[in-house]
Amino acid sequence: YNESRWNRKVTAFVFLLVFLACGFEFISYCWMVADHMSQASIILQSKLSTGEEVLIDDYREAYWWLRDATPQDSRVMAWWDYGYQINGVANRTTLADGNTWNHEHIALIGRCLTGAERESHEVIRHLADYVLVW
Repeated sequence: YNESRWNRKVTAFVFLLVFLACGFEFISYCWMVADHMSQASIILQSKLSTGEEVLIDDYREAYWWLRDATPQDSRVMAWWDYGYQINGVANRTTLADGNTWNHEHIALIGRCLTGAERESHEVIRHLADYVLVW
């Protein structure tokens, strides 16, 4: 407090301006991120080496196939990332989704999806009617 009162006021004012500018920048960034994350899509757009734009809708087509070609009470095993999409788009029950908290359950699904085919089938046939692998 040995500085003059004027120096303290100027320093406080500069600090306040920097704080407000950073705050507004942060709020702007939050809105931008929220906007980008709220536009999730299962249809991807890409360009071929010729420059032609193509739509990749394999996920949507697979979900529609599940919806149209499987019984309504079917259980689908897939990695948990796809659980909500399978449930929402295909209207089928999944063994795991983003809200599955049972780590042993997730580990069993991971083991089944990455294990040897014969051993995995022995477990999967008791849990699910269909397996979706990307």
